[in-house]
Amino acid sequence: MTGPHANPEDLDLYALGALDGDDKQTLEAHLRDCPPCQQQLAAARQSTALMGLAAPPVAPPPQVKSALMDKVRVEQRPPVAQSGSSQAAPPKTRKKRWGLRFAFGFGLATALLAFTTYELAKQDLDRGKQLQRLQAQLSQDVAALQAMGQVTGAPDSAQITLLQQPGGPPGQAHVLYNARMGLGVYSGQIAPAPSGKSYQLWLVPSSGAPVSAGLVDANQQNGAVVVRLAPGLEPKAFAVTLEPYGGRPQPTGPMVLVGAAS
Repeated sequence: MTGPHANPEDLDLYALGALDGDDKQTLEAHLRDCPPCQQQLAAARQSTALMGLAAPPVAPPPQVKSALMDKVRVEQRPPVAQSGSSQAAPPKTRKKRWGLRFAFGFGLATALLAFTTYELAKQDLDRGKQLQRLQAQLSQDVAALQAMGQVTGAPDSAQITLLQQPGGPPGQAHVLYNARMGLGVYSGQIAPAPSGKSYQLWLVPSSGAPVSAGLVDANQQNGAVVVRLAPGLEPKAFAVTLEPYGGRPQPTGPMVLVGAAS
């Protein structure tokens, strides 16, 4: 079509279902033969749909509906003619369009504000979660440093090196442990565990069943794990096994790292 395109404001009003009368018929006739205006109408309808999706639903109080219906009944009453007045009434169509344009713009601004508020809140939540993780890591590191200071200062502490087992994932770890205090520190690195699996550290005593020393991550080079066990428990060895996610009371999976206590 080579003629002028439709007014964008008419397209916005049509998308809202607020265009009526001759204006509506003229626009519909124009749209049948004007693909660019059809595309603009589709974009206007998408913006209208976003308005409803972006703003959170709020249930109005009952008195709002009552006040609104009273106002509608008043506005539907026929106007009282004023005799002797020669002043021409202002065009109602222009006022109506201005009001609808304002409502459309205000609604779109409200939708954008709601969306922006949601994004900012989401970013704040993400930053809060990240801060919590950093605080947890810091607390863990401080506890590890304190435990390491206690263990290294004791002459009866021992360091056990855990080595990769044949056929297992590559890695190596160390346990600095004091049996008298039941206190130790684990650090090391190993290939990531498969999905649904966890690495679990065990103290293997001279007699009896292995004792769980907790879960360890694949990379504990920079974040050591504090080992707290019953005081007086002498280790024959330490081992890391691959267990179902969350660990088990007793080892069920293969040993991937093992180190004998000298």
